Amino acid sequence: MYPDVFTESAPFLRHWVFIKRRHMPQIRKRAPSQFQARVRLTGHPEVTRTFSSRQDAVQWANERERMVSQGLGEAMRMADDMTLFQALDRYANEVTPLKRSQQQELSRLRRWQQNPIADQSLSRIRAVEFARYRDQRQEQGAGANTIRLDLALVSHVFEVARKDWGMEALSNPVKAIRKPKLPRGRERRLLSGEETSLLTHCDAQGNTLLRAFIILAIETAMRRGEIANLNWNDVDIDSRMARLHETKNGTSRVVPLSTRAIGALMTLTKEPQGRLITIHRDNISGAFAAACDACGINGLTLHDLRHEATSRLFEKGFNMMEVSTITGHKSLSMLKRYTHLRPSDLLARLG
Repeated sequence: MYPDVFTESAPFLRHWVFIKRRHMPQIRKRAPSQFQARVRLTGHPEVTRTFSSRQDAVQWANERERMVSQGLGEAMRMADDMTLFQALDRYANEVTPLKRSQQQELSRLRRWQQNPIADQSLSRIRAVEFARYRDQRQEQGAGANTIRLDLALVSHVFEVARKDWGMEALSNPVKAIRKPKLPRGRERRLLSGEETSLLTHCDAQGNTLLRAFIILAIETAMRRGEIANLNWNDVDIDSRMARLHETKNGTSRVVPLSTRAIGALMTLTKEPQGRLITIHRDNISGAFAAACDACGINGLTLHDLRHEATSRLFEKGFNMMEVSTITGHKSLSMLKRYTHLRPSDLLARLG
């Protein structure tokens, strides 16, 4: 059963030593471009997997044996037994409820479950399959950021399975592929006269809420949702500070208010424990778009006011750390995407 090895330990002594060896991995060519790797190890079920190259098959088989030798056989079996569909379900029950954007993430999880990839076990899914998903989504016209978010979610599922669910032997195939390159950030800023036109239109329409919203967005760099969620209890007029309890980044922050921002707040009706802006955030976007149409302003979105505000902070002389404290940006690279300085405005500082 086992190969024998003849050894000569001394000139006068010879004996047979029997060495129990493991079953070596078998690689079989199944088709012109298919190689099946089979690993049989004592005390562990036989496992097979098919690859498009012999090199990949050998590499997988050797890695499989290495994992078993490190005592990770049980972790491998768990990854073999759980499909991505099941992992997505468990993630939805255990991890998603801890996040703020639960509904949005649940929708993304359900879309992944409808993908054929979800029928495979976690251990069998290869990076090339996620690369195909990336390419297909690009061909369908999905944006780079949408695809990156899809991949980031399923990547986190693999990481949670590996770190929290006892599947230490599981590799994360999403990490091995290229992610779509994000397009350059929008560079739209308010052109000369556009701000005045918008505020004049609001005055003519008697739309005090939209007028105050526009000024607050330009003066504070707050997001639409952050302004819409502000209550009067969150604003201290005397200290000129506004506290944001819920932000996109999941952390609270305090935003300093300029005198112009305070002036805009003073035009609003104050209701104790009520919101500053008493219309729904989606209605604010619609009202802003209608105002732009009425003023003949093209290509300007409500979110562009955050770009405008961030750029103005730099033009006022604030440094990166000071601006990020106000805007809430977590990374300097993202802050840079939101900053579009006008070269003409830098002339005065050049001399």
